[in-house]
Amino acid sequence: MATVISITSGKGGAGKSSVSVGLAVAFAKMGRKVIILELDIGLRCVDIMLGAENQVVYDLGDVVSENCTLSDAILSIEGFNGLDYMAAPANISSDFHFDRVLDCIRSLKRSYDYVIVDTPAGLGISILSVKNLSDLALIVTTPDPVCIRDGAKVATLIEQADFHNYRLIINRVSKAAMRKSAIHDLDDVIDGVGAQLLGVVPEDAEYQYCLTQGKQPDEKTVISRVFFAIAARIEGSYVPLVVEKL
Repeated sequence: MATVISITSGKGGAGKSSVSVGLAVAFAKMGRKVIILELDIGLRCVDIMLGAENQVVYDLGDVVSENCTLSDAILSIEGFNGLDYMAAPANISSDFHFDRVLDCIRSLKRSYDYVIVDTPAGLGISILSVKNLSDLALIVTTPDPVCIRDGAKVATLIEQADFHNYRLIINRVSKAAMRKSAIHDLDDVIDGVGAQLLGVVPEDAEYQYCLTQGKQPDEKTVISRVFFAIAARIEGSYVPLVVEKL
């Protein structure tokens, strides 16, 4: 049975989708069978990041509305053995019921090692996803006061939902970003959110460009090594952080 990992954040722009893709690619290259389930209804972008924008025929909304089978909506990503993707609904529909999403997750768990759920920003579906279907939640934040405060709110609500297996990923870290904020170091981010650190992802313009082109960076790059380290740490291996400080 798969481990379900929800990637969440308190606000948009923290980089949940890029973290979801980076982590999924790392797991696939480690020989794991993984699927990204995108829940950002009406605002999907993972298809572009995976180079599959023109290949999506059915999405999660079609499955929930019973317009297609579950397997019809699963897209195998070219060039990555073991990496699949299910797109978020292109439009908001009154037929979209969260209970049916849970049924989809339960079905997917039987076929994968990891189901990575790219949740929408905010405190609605994200918290429901964590509470009802996740084994692990990753709170993604950037080193700025607003994102940190929102991440802390997510952590608080997750705790109130009696879910305790959550970790922090600090995304888009750079000296320039820190200089522009009141954040002095990464410890300020960790203390502000109140979650145990799992990984630090540096700001990387080349990685962001790759994602817009549907490509992935070379395995030897820092950004790739960061996601490999995060994946290994999730599996219980002691792997030092690739980026530990600014």
